[in-house]
Amino acid sequence: MGDDAELFIESGGDPTTLIPWDYEDYYFFDDEFDDEYDDDNYSTNSNRSSKKKNTMVFIDAENISSDHCSSIIGQCKSIGEVLEVRYYARQKDPATAKWKETIANYGLKPILMYGEPERNKIDNKIIKDIRKVMNTNKSIDIFCIASKDGDYSKIVQEIRNNKKRAVILATKGTSKKLKSKASDIKGF
Repeated sequence: MGDDAELFIESGGDPTTLIPWDYEDYYFFDDEFDDEYDDDNYSTNSNRSSKKKNTMVFIDAENISSDHCSSIIGQCKSIGEVLEVRYYARQKDPATAKWKETIANYGLKPILMYGEPERNKIDNKIIKDIRKVMNTNKSIDIFCIASKDGDYSKIVQEIRNNKKRAVILATKGTSKKLKSKASDIKGF
């Protein structure tokens, strides 16, 4: 089994869905946000359709504080219909422990890796999952990435090459290289 099996096992039906070993402690994103906005109000560019687009959100919890969760979700809801929000962290990382509290409030899907910290371990997992979703779930129109890290520049370009929107949810310290590859940049 690959790195996906570290804490999660892949489900048999949907290859983009990961099921936790002990899912009683976790909450998964559902349609709780659907009633909070009107599907007919989407428009960031006059050349685009007024219908909201299917959106998936990937949060690099190693370099984005859980304090920004509300803003991140708000930005994503303003550009598309948020189908799923995933946050990625190491299972026993004290720096990202606050995210576990956040999932209960916002319905995020945790993707937790175990083991020692490794350079780009979380980044590589997010990139791998984005590619998997792009290849298996053609209904996703917008990929939102919440990170400051320039390591996502290549996958952002791949998203755009596949005729999808790549939205970077940026803070003050977000990589200029990453921002230059994005379809859109939203601050939080």
